[in-house]
Amino acid sequence: MLPKLSICIPAYNRAKYLPALLDSVLTQNYPSIEIVISEDNSPERRQIAEVVEGYRHRGVDCIRYSENEKTLGFDGNLRMLFTRATGDYCVMMGNDDLLCPGALSTIGALLAAHPEVAVAIRSYGWFHDNPADMEQVVRYFPVTSIFDPGEDTAVTFFRRVGALAGLVFRREDAVAVASDRFDGTLFYQVYLAAELLLRGHGLYIAETIAVCYEGKPDFGQSSVEQGVFQPGIYTSDARIAMIRGMLDIATYMDKTHHCCMHKRVLKDLGNYSYCFLVFQATSRFADFWRYYRILGKIGFNRNPLFHLYFWSLALLGKGRCESAIKFLRSTLKATPRLGNIASGRYLEKAIAPSSGRPRNGRD
Repeated sequence: MLPKLSICIPAYNRAKYLPALLDSVLTQNYPSIEIVISEDNSPERRQIAEVVEGYRHRGVDCIRYSENEKTLGFDGNLRMLFTRATGDYCVMMGNDDLLCPGALSTIGALLAAHPEVAVAIRSYGWFHDNPADMEQVVRYFPVTSIFDPGEDTAVTFFRRVGALAGLVFRREDAVAVASDRFDGTLFYQVYLAAELLLRGHGLYIAETIAVCYEGKPDFGQSSVEQGVFQPGIYTSDARIAMIRGMLDIATYMDKTHHCCMHKRVLKDLGNYSYCFLVFQATSRFADFWRYYRILGKIGFNRNPLFHLYFWSLALLGKGRCESAIKFLRSTLKATPRLGNIASGRYLEKAIAPSSGRPRNGRD
């Protein structure tokens, strides 16, 4: 029996993107869904409510819309979505993301075949203007795979749940470990994944499940985010705070569950620290150097790849480095595997692939 899927959308502004997202969900051929929208007291609350009401007038009855009395921020609003959802699993979507055709059928079939899965990650794409023209597709592993419970899987998934679009969590388990301890980090999903994967199985879906619009961030509106994050831009200090937040979660897991995640997560983050560095690579060299030095003091200094990425960006420039990364990903058909991370077990039964392109009004 296919599980019921709750498509969970934390809404703050960006009302103009909501119809395309809803259309990408409603055109899915999946029998049991609900769309859960939690509006976080944004200036565009009225416009968001009007979008939802427009769908209801058209006979769409699977949308469950709620409004927060005060702005909870990204992490608090995610936690609220798990509380308000009623499905077996929650499929998380940012408020300007899009589901690819057939995505829910793929997710549902895999979860029905493997009900032991607590957290699923997926391949996803990025686009600037037109979702049909994806800038990059992120594929962590070559094929769909399942991972055993435990620290190895929790460490492997840790940084790979940073982007929200298409992440899947077993709702009952997520509600059971709910906590506001890491509100303001923007990484509540990282905490959830770590908690759930120490006891439950992980799943990687090789298909491109969702695509993300590479727009400006809206973080910094809630009391727990103010002073750290600035709406409309990712500052270097905000990036540093996010990385420290991830490592704080790893430290908490070590203390709470008597494991050794912090050291291993730090190494994995260092191995893939290009993604942290590239965002600041076009700033003044003095600012880029400061950012590099601070990250080094956090613990990345001991990782040779961290230094290689920095000097490559500084000397060759972002454009050449990005071209090289894209070429490498397309050649290998997946992100290069660096360090000692879990690889999981390949699933023999393949799911029919979707086209990987969303159907929506912005084509």
